[in-house]
Amino acid sequence: MKGTSRFQSLALSSLLAPKTMSSFLLILGCVWMMPYGNFVDSQVFRPFWIGYGLMGIGFALSWTIRQITPIHFWAIAIGCRGLLLFMHPGDDIWRYLWEGLIQNNGFSPYHFAPDASELLSYRTDWWSSINHPSVSAIYPPLTQWGFRFLAAIAPSVTLFKSAFIAADLGICYLLSRRYGHRRAIDYAWSPIVLYSFAGGGHYDSWFLLALVAAWLSFDKDDLDDLNDGQSLAKSSRLPLHAYGWSAWWIGVSVAFKWISLPLIVFIAWRGVRQGRWIVIPLIAILGSLPIILTALAFCDGTACPLIPTSSVFVSYGRSAELIPHLLGHVWEASRWENKLFAIPLALWVGWLMLRAKSFLQFAEWYFFGVFILSPITHAWYFTWIVPFAVSSHNWGTRFLSLSASTYFALPYRQSIGEFLWKLRPVERIALWLPFVTGWLGHIRLSSRWLIKNRAPLQNSYSMPRSDS
Repeated sequence: MKGTSRFQSLALSSLLAPKTMSSFLLILGCVWMMPYGNFVDSQVFRPFWIGYGLMGIGFALSWTIRQITPIHFWAIAIGCRGLLLFMHPGDDIWRYLWEGLIQNNGFSPYHFAPDASELLSYRTDWWSSINHPSVSAIYPPLTQWGFRFLAAIAPSVTLFKSAFIAADLGICYLLSRRYGHRRAIDYAWSPIVLYSFAGGGHYDSWFLLALVAAWLSFDKDDLDDLNDGQSLAKSSRLPLHAYGWSAWWIGVSVAFKWISLPLIVFIAWRGVRQGRWIVIPLIAILGSLPIILTALAFCDGTACPLIPTSSVFVSYGRSAELIPHLLGHVWEASRWENKLFAIPLALWVGWLMLRAKSFLQFAEWYFFGVFILSPITHAWYFTWIVPFAVSSHNWGTRFLSLSASTYFALPYRQSIGEFLWKLRPVERIALWLPFVTGWLGHIRLSSRWLIKNRAPLQNSYSMPRSDS
């Protein structure tokens, strides 16, 4: 009897262990959420949020896991994505399919918006689901080549989502190889990552895979303690091939999504500060090649219309914004000029150029600035910063993986006929407060470099600390 009691106690302890409960809740959340992805129907949101909440609890429990086997890590990472593969996607994917389809019929998505009369005969039964049909393509050229390749096989939601999941799992692999499976959980099991690529079918995993490859090529050391200026100073200078590989992968990332562009400038500036002017032509050539080569097919002798700057959405569209919303209360005119926010973002990037000691620091703080300053923010954008938390242990990013579910109040109200795409005050607080407060804790605990005086960069991999 005593042996049986001990066995039962061990079995119960195993079932209640954080690793088991975390895994169970993540899988349960995916199963619960999977049938409820069609946001046109207002009835799906309650079970969607329940599923996301279960995943969120499971993800929070994973923060207490001390060890995990590779088999367990990959079983949950692949299993969750496999379940959400069959979820109804977000509405962006219909544009992906359309732009791939018309390219294979000889039309450029940069020259013809989905509602162009020239494309009338190519409309499919899902054409009406395309968002912003009067706006031409906004995605960069390599993305369009990806859509074209997939649509040439079949304009299939499952195929497109599988391609996004493949890149997503590639990120899991790179992070687990560098940091180990336990730490890679912060990306691989994140609810917003799981939904965005496998469930919602957003293509951002393509650009993010290239960006993570650039980061890991550039930051050769595991820079956990960002205060440790002395250990950073001991690092050797980055070899030229690391600059080359990083520039190439950033170029690929930019060719998938424009948002990566400042990172090219950062690595070039790092080379200059080390007195290595030879890296400038290397970075310029390798960083620009992916964009130039993939854009040529969409350009003619007079123009390369790769960004629809005349779009109302680009000019003054708003979505779940933070600082632009707050500024709008005191300066009404700012609500109608999104380009105004390029100025503070440029100043933020310039300051980071002077302060950041590593690719990790620059990228993480750059995306923080993008999120709080951008007039247009969507839930899947938050995936851009998640990989870097695997190294930095940023609590703000962890909390954001949970609070991002608040964003879906916007499509919910649209589904019930309230077409004003605007968060209510309590929703805006629920979305942004966990992120900002977690980030403030991150500054206090591990990033005092922000308020240190700048020191000149010596012949080292990173800027040493200085009290002068």
